[in-house]
Amino acid sequence: MSREFVALLRDRPEIRSALEGLETAAGSVLSVGEQPGVTQVFDGAGRLLVIVRNPVLIAVPSEAERLLGTTVTTPVWWVELRAAGGVDEAVRIAEECADRLAADHDGLVWNESSP
Repeated sequence: MSREFVALLRDRPEIRSALEGLETAAGSVLSVGEQPGVTQVFDGAGRLLVIVRNPVLIAVPSEAERLLGTTVTTPVWWVELRAAGGVDEAVRIAEECADRLAADHDGLVWNESSP
């Protein structure tokens, strides 16, 4: 089953920079590809690990709370990250990327286990 993370950020992120330097636990370098609307992260064997959707500006007060149950001050940039199902490494990489985005852009990370 896939796992979803949402980074809620104060300023518009540069997705590629958050992905730079990511590696697998074994130290393999990951490759990054771009399609309209998404950035994709692949392992050395070419398996899709993570999809990162382009940032969307949320300006409506309480929209994040309505959708996620999380209160944030708007405006906020919404970035969805989805880890491939059945690949533990994908979850770690998606979470690390979301955490980097939040740290670099004064934000927070929501995931399915968030309160």
